[in-house]
Amino acid sequence: MTSLCFIRLDQPWCADPYSDPPLGLLSVIAAAKRLSLNGKSLEIRLLDMAHEKDIPKSDIYASSACTLDYLELIKISDKIKKNFGSPIIVGGPHFDVFPEDYWNREIENLPFDIICRGEGEATIARAVDLAENKGRGVVTQKGSLLNLDEIPFPAREFLNQKLYFKPGKVFSGVIFGQGNSTTSMTSRGCPFNCGFCASPELHKRQVRYRQVDNVKQEIRLLQEQYGITELRFQDDCFTLNSRRFHELSAMLSKTGIKYRCSMRADQVDGETFDLLWNSGCREVGFGIESAEDNVLKLLKKKTTATKNEYALIQARKRGFRVRAFIMTGMPGETKNSADHMINFLERTRPDVVTLTSFIPLPGCDVYRNPESYGVKIIDGDWSKYDIALKWRSKIPFVHTILTATTDEMETNREKLKIYLFNKGMSNVRKYNAHYESDMLQKP
Repeated sequence: MTSLCFIRLDQPWCADPYSDPPLGLLSVIAAAKRLSLNGKSLEIRLLDMAHEKDIPKSDIYASSACTLDYLELIKISDKIKKNFGSPIIVGGPHFDVFPEDYWNREIENLPFDIICRGEGEATIARAVDLAENKGRGVVTQKGSLLNLDEIPFPAREFLNQKLYFKPGKVFSGVIFGQGNSTTSMTSRGCPFNCGFCASPELHKRQVRYRQVDNVKQEIRLLQEQYGITELRFQDDCFTLNSRRFHELSAMLSKTGIKYRCSMRADQVDGETFDLLWNSGCREVGFGIESAEDNVLKLLKKKTTATKNEYALIQARKRGFRVRAFIMTGMPGETKNSADHMINFLERTRPDVVTLTSFIPLPGCDVYRNPESYGVKIIDGDWSKYDIALKWRSKIPFVHTILTATTDEMETNREKLKIYLFNKGMSNVRKYNAHYESDMLQKP
């Protein structure tokens, strides 16, 4: 029997790794389990490096990485090669956004044997065959994207139940349902073309939906096997398709599930809010990004500061817990951008704010065409590509913008941290304490 060890990387950039179970990796594990059912003799396990540090011996290893994880993946793979010499399969967004010929050249200098590009559920069978035959190379998904109803549910049985399914996990500690919580996805992709996002490259601006009955089956399983009463739907835009959302909300209203989702500010209306509330939604998130129209237009966000403000205020009036996703250090910002955002937040009063440092990550249009956005990428060291906030100041940006100096970008970020941390609005709960920036303190 061939032993296949999947590795979930530590992801220190993530404030709470247990709030976001690795659904993509778990879905690939579920696809690998089907290989076993179809006659291939595989013994599968998951090494979760968020809490497991010792790497067990295995015939084959497999892992996934975004750009933020890439150097850690190399480090772990070097260790595996040194200790066991086993073949290593890798995949994930960082490998998808660079072309196949790039990885055909790079693989000779990397500790990986097989690089998968595309959806892992579509490539895992070929990758395992290649690994068992001691082969090396790049395996790229061919043909159309997968039918999501044909993909098995994520293999959540491999997760540590006590760490991943705690009550209130999906609502940052607030409890709406007396039971456990977890995450799910009912679609993949987004039709929009925001310059800061890699989704247009990864999903070709296509949106694929699971049938409502398929989602219903998964929710029933989550309730019966894991005691789930709360869900976070990780779809890019949960309400995007109006007809399907009507069907989905009707189904959800009968489950008793309380959930959180994201929607676009330009899709706000009374009927949608009623459907959300009546189907169990208690928190809505909006990708606000910026409080300035010139920045939103430059990044092709297709919304305005006025629409964003209206959406947050109306959601609060309807009784929802409201989450705003914002970024700092973006193209088009000026030395006054933090002040504009703070004024916006004072007017809208979201309950939770997720603030990240903008980084031109591979796959997004800003990375591919920085000059079109007034951006210059000044550092290609992947170890410095980090979107997460830090308690201290002076975390370097890897890019410059034409409309503000680097010091002004850093000042904006510190102003936002001071505001959010001292107001207790940050999604990173440990940061919601008295904060004074050493950078902005007067001599």
